[in-house]
Amino acid sequence: MKLISVLLLLISIYSTSALEVNEKLTTRFLKVSGSKKTVLINRGLEDGLVVGDHAKFFLTTGVIARGVVVKASPTRTIWSIYRIIDTGALFPDKVVNLKITTPVKISEDPTKSIYAIEPNVEVPVAVGGEPPSLADMPTGRVLTEGDQKELASFKEDTSMLMGGGTATGEDPRKDFEAWGLVHLNNLSSSIEYGSRGSSTGQTAAVDFSLGVEKYFYKPGTFLHNFSFAGIVHSSTVKSDSVQGQQVSSSVFEYGLSASYHFLHSPFTYGRFIGFGTLGAGVGDASDTIDFLDPDSSQASNTYSGTANFLFFGGGVKYFTKRGFGFRGLVDFYRRTESYVVENENETYTKVVSGPRVLMGLAYRW
Repeated sequence: MKLISVLLLLISIYSTSALEVNEKLTTRFLKVSGSKKTVLINRGLEDGLVVGDHAKFFLTTGVIARGVVVKASPTRTIWSIYRIIDTGALFPDKVVNLKITTPVKISEDPTKSIYAIEPNVEVPVAVGGEPPSLADMPTGRVLTEGDQKELASFKEDTSMLMGGGTATGEDPRKDFEAWGLVHLNNLSSSIEYGSRGSSTGQTAAVDFSLGVEKYFYKPGTFLHNFSFAGIVHSSTVKSDSVQGQQVSSSVFEYGLSASYHFLHSPFTYGRFIGFGTLGAGVGDASDTIDFLDPDSSQASNTYSGTANFLFFGGGVKYFTKRGFGFRGLVDFYRRTESYVVENENETYTKVVSGPRVLMGLAYRW
């Protein structure tokens, strides 16, 4: 009796929260089958949608399709599309409106048919009743093998509805990200000593950067695929020579970067997201020479200056549904350091440039 009472309570809740005819929702296609006869949207039981609901999908330009719910979870529903008016408007990430309508009456019009119980045949069916027999429906068509596989994969893939396991999808709520990167550098350098000449060298080092990135959930707009980040970068290189000298170079930089995402939406989880990035900024630099030999009469010497930098490159990001992720990229980096040497009335310029490999962890919220 308790079980029956619970079931009756659940039925009552769903019946009272179900959407009425002509009610509207704004939604987004999360997944669309190749034949465009089956779609997954980001609205479910919590929004009042239940199995058997019919609706029209429409834009400001008019109705694009009509379908019926064939499977539902609290936040997702799978729809069988039985009439397509605008094929070009049915694609993943498309934001549309839906309007609840009355069920389609049984018809011999093949454009108004949905999948019936028979596994290999598409026939018109009225929701809430048994499908007509094939003998009564001479217009029924045999589904292609591809159509059968698509419908089966949508209906059987519980992870798409429940968001568990290795499910893929999007979470528009997570539009901020914090990340930390380790830099593996192999940079060349050149130094101009004012009127005294120049020299070249090589710098190989490991350093770090941190960033906070902002995304913009605006499907269908140019800004949707972009993100912008504030970054800080710290680098210190030290080396000792057998001649009793220790040379250290330190840079602390801060700036901005912009990234463009491709392959998948930047809000995707469970898939690799490709991105290209460009950044620039300024900072402080210092070069110090310490004489370690206790018998040396030379004092330590430190030059302090300013720096500016530019980088561009590309890589991949990956996130889990919980927001944890990682990123890796390869870029080209160029930094210019300027030092004013007062006692010599000269300006020294140091340029460091070359490829970098960057890897790190991230968290989105």
